[in-house]
Amino acid sequence: MPFNASGSTTRTRYKAEIQQVSPPSRRQSYDEHDRCFLGVSLENSNFTPGKLAGMLVWISRRFSDCTVLIGDSIHRITLESTRSLSGEAALTEAIRLGDEFVENTREVFASRRENTSFTFLRCSDVQQWDGYGGHHRYLRKYYETDAEFRESVDSFGRAYHGKRSIGVDATEMDRRVSRSSDYFLEEFAVFACLEERGIPVMVYPGSFSTLAEIAAGRHPDAPEELRRLIVVSLHLKGR
Repeated sequence: MPFNASGSTTRTRYKAEIQQVSPPSRRQSYDEHDRCFLGVSLENSNFTPGKLAGMLVWISRRFSDCTVLIGDSIHRITLESTRSLSGEAALTEAIRLGDEFVENTREVFASRRENTSFTFLRCSDVQQWDGYGGHHRYLRKYYETDAEFRESVDSFGRAYHGKRSIGVDATEMDRRVSRSSDYFLEEFAVFACLEERGIPVMVYPGSFSTLAEIAAGRHPDAPEELRRLIVVSLHLKGR
């Protein structure tokens, strides 16, 4: 749902707990690292202020530095698929939503800065880095040539749209799944850039099945940076 910083979403307090660590062998040692990045999906109900506050408490107890990765430019793909926006209009709206998230959550992040340094970083910026294009081209080629990796990425997208595309015909569903795969490949290239720059732990409220598979060694020809990444999936529990 759209991000909402108003009243009712902040009344429930949430506690973040580990749902899964990939690879499993790092479950007891992921916090030996000082740095992590928190992946932020725009228009996602897991990032309302109350839930976000619960995640920040969890992060601030384990990491001294956290990069808050805002999925602005990649969110344009979701907007194109679900709102039938043109590419240019979708990108403009995605950038606006990213700016809105930063503005609406400043106080939430400020409340946790005593223990942890939080820095906002947008996917639109990372996609301008020198290394991004190479990672994305490699992932695109890997997707086209490796059937197991392609099936994993497509299944991830199909599961996502299966819950959000009720009544959509098969042709439209295939189109949406294809665009979701484009989304994930861009996103994974961004993650590779962050790991390459010394941020080895990703934190996210939910599962990343393909990314977890890569971290666990199931896709041995995936980029080395993604194979090194430690993925911590959180579960948010209301209290």
